Parts: sequence; structure tokens; C-alpha cells
Amino acid sequence: MTASSPDTVLDAIRREIDAIDDQILILLERRFVASGRVKASKAQDGSIASSPFRPSREATMLRRLIARSGTDVSSDVVVRLWRVILSASTQVQAPVTLHLDQALGNDLETRLLVGQHFCGMPVELHGSPSAALAALRDAKGDLAIVGTATDWAQDFSPAEKGSARVIGTLPVISGGTQPQLLVFGHAEPRESGDDETLILSLGEAPALASSLWQVAAGRFTLTSLPGFLSEDAVFRGSAQFPPDACIAGRCPRPIKVLP
Repeated sequence: MTASSPDTVLDAIRREIDAIDDQILILLERRFVASGRVKASKAQDGSIASSPFRPSREATMLRRLIARSGTDVSSDVVVRLWRVILSASTQVQAPVTLHLDQALGNDLETRLLVGQHFCGMPVELHGSPSAALAALRDAKGDLAIVGTATDWAQDFSPAEKGSARVIGTLPVISGGTQPQLLVFGHAEPRESGDDETLILSLGEAPALASSLWQVAAGRFTLTSLPGFLSEDAVFRGSAQFPPDACIAGRCPRPIKVLP
């Protein structure tokens, strides 16, 4: 009995990889067909008119997949692959444009981060973070992405009709500090099981022991509190924040990955 040559063994492995790739493609086709059915369902109940995004659903999905992945597939690879799939599925449901200010859009690191998370979505640049946010007033399904520590808050008004709020942060995998970017949109906030509530206040805000992080945004301070909190839970009977403080958004926390 003769041993197989290296070329014969390699050919067999390549055929196995080709077969696996074919199966992956079949599964992707099934997934996009299912996404089309989601679009049809949302069109019937009217929910797609406000936003095709479901941040809590996406966060729950990524956490589940990362928890299932073994040592052969890193968390970073899981997130990158599924962000491509999720972005494509979103665009099957509705066209989406990303709005960034000029300075942010011209920063290579930022564009790479945004491009990896929102793969293939068109980008429109504006003169300021406030202008990027203002673009969402007439484009409910779009997103605005601003630097966490920029002056985006000067014209932010959650009480204004049609105002967008923070629905997510980037990067999606926790780096242990405040996020680099805030994602604004009109998606209805829902609990994901591991969330944060962002409080915006004019001037300096108290340094709370319970806060996850805190950063200056121009003349304002943005404070992150753990949990999916209501306005009553944050403000009623509490003197921790000034009277003009408001909830800027509630969103899933970045995913923690154990070493």
C-alpha cells in the first residue's frame, strides 16, 4: 500500500473546502430570501418606514454567535463576517445612507471602522456633526455617525419632533474605554439584555460611581449609565443631574470578549 502524495492530499482538502464554500453560498441565499420576507412583514405593519435597523436584535445575534464560536474562529472574524451579512440584509429591506461630518469622514481610521461595520452603505459628508444629525430629519431610515467627543450636542434636542437618538456605538467589541463613535438613528430602542443609557447635560456632570464612562462633548457632558433606563428611573427624585439633562439614547453595550 503506497502513501498518498502531498499533492493528492492537498487536492482532497481543496475539494472539501470547495464543497464547504458551496454550502455557505446556499445558506447565504436562504438567509437573504428570509430577509426579503422580513421586509414584506415590516411593510405590512409600517415599521420599516421609520428605520430598517434593529440594534438590539443585531447585538443579541452577535453575542450568541461569539459565545458559540470556538477557538478556530476569533470573535473579530465573527463580527466582521456577520456585519457584512447584516449590512447586506438591511439594504435588502431599505436603502440607507450614512451621514458623517467632513473631518470625521476624511479620517482613515474612522472610515475603516465605519466601512467594516456598515459594509457597502453610501456615505454623505457634511460640514459639521450638527449638520450630519440634521440630515436625519428628512431621512428617517438613514444614520448619522459622529465622534463621541466632538461638539455634536450643541444642536441636539430630543424633544424636537423627528429627532434621532443614539442607537449604537462603535467599535462593537469593547475596548475598555468610551466608544469612538456614536450612531444616531430613528430605530425604536429595545432592550438587548446588556444595555447602556446615555445622559446629556450642559456643563460638567457629576462623576457617578455607577457610570460606565463619561466624556465632554463640546459644552456638554455625556454620561453612560448601565441598563436600559427610563426617564423616571434616571431623573425622578434624583438631584444627580441638572434640570436640563436629557436621555440622548439607549443602546446595546459593546460586546465584551474574554481573552
